[in-house]
Amino acid sequence: MTASVNLIRHWRSALRTQIASTLADAQASVAAFAEVTAARGSLIQSWVAGQEVLEYAHYPSDDVVDVRHGSQFYYHAHRDGDQEHGHLHLFWHATASGRRRYFQPGKPRWNRTEPTHLFAISLDARGLPVALFTVNQWVTDGHWLDANTTLACVDRFVMDNVEGHEASCRWLTGFVRLYRPLIQELLIRRDQRMARRSDLAQALHDHRLEVLSQQPIDWMADMDALQAEAARRGL
Repeated sequence: MTASVNLIRHWRSALRTQIASTLADAQASVAAFAEVTAARGSLIQSWVAGQEVLEYAHYPSDDVVDVRHGSQFYYHAHRDGDQEHGHLHLFWHATASGRRRYFQPGKPRWNRTEPTHLFAISLDARGLPVALFTVNQWVTDGHWLDANTTLACVDRFVMDNVEGHEASCRWLTGFVRLYRPLIQELLIRRDQRMARRSDLAQALHDHRLEVLSQQPIDWMADMDALQAEAARRGL
């Protein structure tokens, strides 16, 4: 694979300060990936911790939750494929209008109406990210927000050193910042596909519609392309 043409196009038109910020986030993500891989063997093992990977089970079992920022993710595996071992589902705790929803004392962390799904990241058996995708509402429940509102939630997605998952949190936070342009495209494509359905409410619960948009990625090639653009700008 090669670097994403759409990412390269975005970076060439971005401000110098935006390139610098994205590069810093991406480099922090790569450093965290190296750290967790050296310590645990792979990103996947940092969540699975040597357990047998059971279909649809969450790893870790109670998810990784940043209570302060309202961000949440878990890893699981249930799809056959040559590349994907499993995937991460990313959530942000939002109201129906996309505003921050706070945890209430004594209330369970995982409530079907609270964590709103943002997008997902496919990982191969080595723990390397290989694709991004979006899913229908019935897959994860939560509120259904349009592309612009969901992207605003993505922009507020931060995993801030949750105990026991510090390195993978740093990897994920930087990774999301790196791929924001592609995430935006995926969300727009998701909405365009659903807009072709005559009844959105019915389509959101149609089990024939699961993955709504998907994009293979080459993380290292995209990193190289970003660094080349930064060098061209003298950063």
